[in-house]
Amino acid sequence: MRSSSPVSGLRRGQLSFAQVLGQSVSAVAPSAVMVTLPALVIPAAGHWTLAVFIFTALLMAAVGYCVGQFATRMVAVSGLYSYTVKGLGPVPGIVAGWSVVIGYAAAAMASTLGAASYLAALVGRLGVPDGRPTIAVSAILVGAGTLVLMIRGIRLSARISLTIEVFAIAVAAAVLVIVFTGAVGDPPDVSRSTAAEPHSALGFALLLAITSYVGFESAGTVAREARNPFVTVTRAIRWTPLALGVLYTFAAAMQMRGTVGAGVGSVPIVLTLPDSAGAGSTALSIVMEFGILASWVACVIGSTTALSRTLFAMGREGVVSERVGRAHAVYRTPHVALCSAMPFIVGVPVGYLFIAGSSREVLIGLLAVSAHGYVGAYLLVCLATPAFLRRIGELTLAPLVVGLATATVMVAIIGWAALTVDSPVWIATAVYAVLIAIGLAVYTLRARAVPELHDRVGVFDETVAGDIFADYNPWEVRR
Repeated sequence: MRSSSPVSGLRRGQLSFAQVLGQSVSAVAPSAVMVTLPALVIPAAGHWTLAVFIFTALLMAAVGYCVGQFATRMVAVSGLYSYTVKGLGPVPGIVAGWSVVIGYAAAAMASTLGAASYLAALVGRLGVPDGRPTIAVSAILVGAGTLVLMIRGIRLSARISLTIEVFAIAVAAAVLVIVFTGAVGDPPDVSRSTAAEPHSALGFALLLAITSYVGFESAGTVAREARNPFVTVTRAIRWTPLALGVLYTFAAAMQMRGTVGAGVGSVPIVLTLPDSAGAGSTALSIVMEFGILASWVACVIGSTTALSRTLFAMGREGVVSERVGRAHAVYRTPHVALCSAMPFIVGVPVGYLFIAGSSREVLIGLLAVSAHGYVGAYLLVCLATPAFLRRIGELTLAPLVVGLATATVMVAIIGWAALTVDSPVWIATAVYAVLIAIGLAVYTLRARAVPELHDRVGVFDETVAGDIFADYNPWEVRR
């Protein structure tokens, strides 16, 4: 028995179920998704839009079921990374690990840009000059503010992000009801998009809908810091996709009232980035901007929190520099991982913005790369589930069928989308492939420098000698 846990330094048992749930919800940014993604799915899915969101909710619930098989048996601060290692071995686990790093990092970058764009729009109403320099300064402020919160402690950042997201969801729901029921004035201008044959792009619509759920599994990254992690983490992961499915189906139904349901081949874009459509100066627009700003900020916190825990675990293993695996002596947070990641989270989208010139283009590009990272990790963890349960002698029919069927369906959707839609999605695919190749190269080089690195990957919170006097200890995986 070890004298200290491989992930010691992070504080144990301090997050309630609501705070763990807040981690999952904030990493998804559902309020921002509610007012944007249905407008992108409707042209591709047409009258099948509601079915698309319901189906993807069930599919992501199946992914949550697979993740739950690990979450009820081990407390791993790197989530999908360690889970995949325990099921498929070190190399596939490393691929899953770098996939989630890409997913969390690109999502945090996109969220930083989104928050900065709306903050710039709001201060622009006060007479501050608009443009890329203002967005850049806003991004720095968002990054600095969220970094301080996350270093100060997971309880504080989780509580704030949950409060922010609940407020943002309420605002988004109110805006959708007001705009699409015609309760106040006329609906906003529409961005017309013909959908003559929606069924031909249904695969792309399904892939878009899947991206609206990514990040829900991030509750697993705060498992050590959660109270009763076997219960709270598993509940958050299993129920979040279904709750999000209800929200997204409601949002899509509201938006379809003025589009497909009316027989009009156009889609009202309720919310776009401020540089891609005029937001107007009405009170409704201002409230909407505040709500979405809050949602993007919560997503920065949720995504970066998950990213820092994954990098922290990699540092403890030796996959990256051991310094990244250090925790703050007072706040018990992975401050080195946070401080190492934040310059990239702020700098990459700002630099991309000055090159591309459009916040919308940058946001779409970053989200596309992020989606690749998440979906790649989901595929691997679904395949790892039956392998892991078989190895520990607990495999039954249900996880075998769910794991293999879910992975098969996700591969089919990806292939369907790629073959039926003419889009620059292959650019994101190429970027993702290059980043994974770099990650594997780093792992190969580190394996030469770190003895027995293959055996060290996939760390989790283990029982230690000091725990033997405890009445209940949930930090031990069954091998």
